[in-house]
Amino acid sequence: MKNALTIVFFLMLGSAFVLEACGPVESTHTIVKADTALHNAKTAGAPESKNPEAIYHYTAAKEYLHKAREEWGTSDFEYSIDFARKALLHATAAREKAMKSGDDD
Repeated sequence: MKNALTIVFFLMLGSAFVLEACGPVESTHTIVKADTALHNAKTAGAPESKNPEAIYHYTAAKEYLHKAREEWGTSDFEYSIDFARKALLHATAAREKAMKSGDDD
């Protein structure tokens, strides 16, 4: 009986550590994905695009990514994930809009 309680205790303790690490890991992963998407948008020419929507989405992505990193730095991982997801969406939209405006030439 004592061994069973010890095993249950360590399983619960181990799962607490795993669940605690989810926020930092997920936020870091999402920030890296957003940063990559922002780099791709920049490479596609979003900051200098003729399409104002591409510039808007690029700027929004850049600012959301900055805020995500700021929240990550204060260990507010839930908000960091939210801002990083928004940055990822805007960066993807900026890349698409920039590439479409390049097709018009």
